[in-house]
Amino acid sequence: MSKRVFTSQAELLWYSIPANARERILKNVFCTKCKGSEMVDYNGSEKNGDLVLEGSCAKCGHQVVRVVETSEAKPPNN
Repeated sequence: MSKRVFTSQAELLWYSIPANARERILKNVFCTKCKGSEMVDYNGSEKNGDLVLEGSCAKCGHQVVRVVETSEAKPPNN
């Protein structure tokens, strides 16, 4: 397993998502090659306020990408 690399902003976005939701996000990815649905060995970056996860399909190893629209989320009440 490779080391996960996140930009600092992406790491904040990723860990602001509850653990059970993060797990569902990683298990709900579409692979165009084999139609597999789980991401492994992923990295994260931020683009326009959204979290972009790039990794590999757990089934065939093909590159997969998942965009989590964190820019659409309401900020938490403090």
